[in-house]
Amino acid sequence: MADVLDDPSLSQGLAVVPIDALIYMKLRARRRQDLLDVVELINAGADVRRVRQYLERYAKDLVLMFDGLVEEASERLE
Repeated sequence: MADVLDDPSLSQGLAVVPIDALIYMKLRARRRQDLLDVVELINAGADVRRVRQYLERYAKDLVLMFDGLVEEASERLE
């Protein structure tokens, strides 16, 4: 995580955090709005498999929460 934040990718001169790292930070914060943001990111097309792999590697304790939000996101689409 430190390398992502210390040396971020740039797009048009602005720092860009990878989606998997952004979702990790939002899950770690556990604020209601952050969790709703994760649902919206999933519905906007975030690569769920890639994010889950990232969490399994760096934050196994967040995988269950993420899976629940993936389920919530799919229910909102129905």
